[in-house]
Amino acid sequence: MRLLYFSPVAADSYAQRPHFMVRAWLDWGVESVLWVNPYPCRLPRLSDLRRTPTAAGQSSPGDPRVETLNVPALPIEPLPLGPRLNRQIGRAAWQKIERFAAAGDTIIGVGRPSALAVAALNELPRLGSFYDAMDNFPEFHTGLSRKAMIGNEWAVAERVDLITASSTFLADKFARRCPRVEKLLNACEPIEGESLGREGRGTIWKSPAGGLGKTADCKYATPSPRIPEPPTLGYIGCIGRWFDWPLVIWLARAMPETRFDLVGPCAVKPPERLPRNVRLSPACKHSESIGRMSRFSAGLIPFEVNALTAGVDPIKYYEYRAAGLPVLSTSFGEMALRGLSDGVYFIDQDYPAERIRAAVERRFEPAETLEFREENNWRRRFQGSALLSLLCASRRKQAA
Repeated sequence: MRLLYFSPVAADSYAQRPHFMVRAWLDWGVESVLWVNPYPCRLPRLSDLRRTPTAAGQSSPGDPRVETLNVPALPIEPLPLGPRLNRQIGRAAWQKIERFAAAGDTIIGVGRPSALAVAALNELPRLGSFYDAMDNFPEFHTGLSRKAMIGNEWAVAERVDLITASSTFLADKFARRCPRVEKLLNACEPIEGESLGREGRGTIWKSPAGGLGKTADCKYATPSPRIPEPPTLGYIGCIGRWFDWPLVIWLARAMPETRFDLVGPCAVKPPERLPRNVRLSPACKHSESIGRMSRFSAGLIPFEVNALTAGVDPIKYYEYRAAGLPVLSTSFGEMALRGLSDGVYFIDQDYPAERIRAAVERRFEPAETLEFREENNWRRRFQGSALLSLLCASRRKQAA
């Protein structure tokens, strides 16, 4: 069995949902994968000239069973003759895709809708197919680009055997028109050899009379005298147009003793001069993120609440919780369906300062963090999904 996968991200980017999905297929016995890297599916924008490069050294480890393919294309796909012209420009790439599909029984997976993915579903032989909807892709575009993406997305959705959706919003969106849709939330990569929770890292937060404080301590020893220190609210990830800069700046000014540590490529600059308690750092390697989070009192997810974020289940939530951190978030997308029992405190509702203090004071027992990691790792998430059933059905067709 082989997997032809039209990915939403480049194979050599840092490990994301598509990487762990492909790893799951390989674990299930798929012999080879042709990973088709994304090509331009929208018209160019002026902001493309100001795009911030990602951090060096972020690439995911390769697998000899995975072959990557770059598709030459111009950013003209939304135009009437754009797909036809790009088909000619990328003729050699399409021929390689055809040869891969003809060389053995193939499953076609789509991670981002495109004219090329639709052509593959229309023209290539396959035993099964799926669309893994990890974002509400049309909301990233405007004008002709948005119209083209809507058309390609529904063309893909109506042709595949299974749709897996990364949020409740996306599952409901496709369930209205497609017969087989499964909600398959995001997850996180298992953290090997790391302490379980902030207690395991020797950090215990309290709210004594003098304010917030931190004390070094062994996991089970009697606490030593507390050393007052201001809390640090941290964010790791891309700062894009979904990032709520006004809210972060307002919180920082309202809580001048609290540190805000923002780490990641800044695609959208702050609208004004940042307060002194906000530190903006460049992107770090994925392997360094655990060390960064060990210095956080709580994890931040300050996204705007709008159509773009309505379908988002942020992987940051899982990464923060797997590191033993409470989560301070706005009430967008899948986050709006979570609450205190999930370790989530909303900062866009009444009395945000009180919510922040409550989050900083919260401590997860090591057993709680371990349980969260075990229930929300990528291997377990995919193992319990309908994708495995799709593979089994494809193998029955293969044997028939």
